[in-house]
Amino acid sequence: MRLLILDLDGTLWDHEDASRLTPPYEFHGDYLVDAYGEELHLFPGVREFLDWASERFLLSIASWNVEEKVRPILEGFGLWDYFLFPKIEGHPNKADMIRRTIEELESIGYTIDDVIYVDDRAIHVDKIKQELPDVDFIHMWVDVKSFEELKQLLEKLD
Repeated sequence: MRLLILDLDGTLWDHEDASRLTPPYEFHGDYLVDAYGEELHLFPGVREFLDWASERFLLSIASWNVEEKVRPILEGFGLWDYFLFPKIEGHPNKADMIRRTIEELESIGYTIDDVIYVDDRAIHVDKIKQELPDVDFIHMWVDVKSFEELKQLLEKLD
């Protein structure tokens, strides 16, 4: 199976640190407003992309965030159930998150043949490559400029 792991802040949505938002969240289609009026917007095409990708990949998350703040955002947008063993943790060690996700998936019977990690920032890539050299990295907004372009690139990599 192919595993596609996504970052959240700056990748799925426009907010740079969703852990700073304060519940309760008020949802309006593809954006939310927190208790203090701060907004977070899903990037265009996220929902369609996840629908498409969920039929072709196992999907997970590697995000440096606070799960208690961010999981309700994903649930409120109806996105939480796309992801298997999501890692939303208060540290920047994405390599560890990815490795544990692979191990958990393999422990329930999946054979992971290919791992692709998508993030808007490249700062974690060197450490990921050191620990997990076979992980392919796609730099969101640099390698691709939209979720439609991401879909097209993933189709080419198939």
